[in-house]
Amino acid sequence: PLTLAIIQALTVDCGDQRYVVPQVAVLELVFIDGQSTKIEYASGAPVYRLRGKLLPLVRLDRTLGLDVGGDQGVYIMVLHADGRRFGLVVDRVLNTEEVVVKALNSRFKDIGLYAGATILGDGKVGLILDVSSLARRSQLSAESDRGNLVGTSRATGGPANGERLLVTAVGERRVAIPLDAVTRLEEFPRDRIEHAGSREVVQYRGQILPLVRLSHLLGAYSETEEGDTVSVVVYSEGERSVALVVDRIVDIAENSTTARREAEEDGLVGTAVIQQRVTELLDVRRAILAADPNFYTEVADEILVEA
Repeated sequence: PLTLAIIQALTVDCGDQRYVVPQVAVLELVFIDGQSTKIEYASGAPVYRLRGKLLPLVRLDRTLGLDVGGDQGVYIMVLHADGRRFGLVVDRVLNTEEVVVKALNSRFKDIGLYAGATILGDGKVGLILDVSSLARRSQLSAESDRGNLVGTSRATGGPANGERLLVTAVGERRVAIPLDAVTRLEEFPRDRIEHAGSREVVQYRGQILPLVRLSHLLGAYSETEEGDTVSVVVYSEGERSVALVVDRIVDIAENSTTARREAEEDGLVGTAVIQQRVTELLDVRRAILAADPNFYTEVADEILVEA
């Protein structure tokens, strides 16, 4: 939380309210017109494709419970905090101001969305948004679904026609994962990956998260490892999670094709033509068991204990 200080900030409008965002957290601004369909949804959470990468979004109006209508277009403020990069959707971006940060009453602090308040140049009061708190709300997850024993149907069988898929790149191959099996998308620094016995793991949210590289599972090895980070697809059931390591996230697509072949190798449930490209369909259950052979046994035990 910010203490009494003078900071550079951007003022924004959302509904009829004015808010303040510390400029140090702002990377760039993107405008989307009212007819745009570029905002998509993954596991119930909004995302935006920015220069080929999926950017998790936080809609400020919904987060604050504001009633905002109309199709006049919105701004996406690309922000970073606590190692996360996400987009904050607001109605308008007004201007840059130097503001004096004032402490909030304890009742506002309990909300957890505000870092302070200030008097703006026009004399109005502006609440300063807590960017770190917003970052924690930006993950690709359907929180209401967490803890339900739905993974068995999510992680078995092949995607049906009309199902939405997350298309990834694994070596030179395109591999699709049912979007229902995606809890979150994350990027981890390579130096955070550790080993427990023969398995790769990473410390994640107070847990030891097992990893499986789809390149190893499918024999689709890249010649070199590029970049300082790895892209992962996190799959969760109850309190347990595993991470599927891919080379990069390509797109979200719909499986609307009838051109399909059955799987010819372990780790896949088939092959289909998606976005006019041959794409392999991942056997999610097989991948999960490769990361954690006891995954389903332990999830079932958790459910029995809760019952």
